[in-house]
Amino acid sequence: MEGTRKTVNVKKNSLPKLSPAQIAVIVGILTNALEVNSVLIDKDQKVQVLLEGSIRKKTKADKVAEELDDISVSDLIEAYILR
Repeated sequence: MEGTRKTVNVKKNSLPKLSPAQIAVIVGILTNALEVNSVLIDKDQKVQVLLEGSIRKKTKADKVAEELDDISVSDLIEAYILR
């Protein structure tokens, strides 16, 4: 049965081609630089996902500000005066 061998083209481990924008979004989500702000679904079942975030690295001041987020300005001034 020579000459009846079929050649099958199978791509092993074929990955979809991603655009640079798609890669940036994936990396942003995986590194917590981006988070989902909202998900909208319209009557035609089209989906829009709004992502929000920053690629700027947080400074020490940013981290302190986050920790002080629940403290009022008057409490901060009072603590500063009393130290």
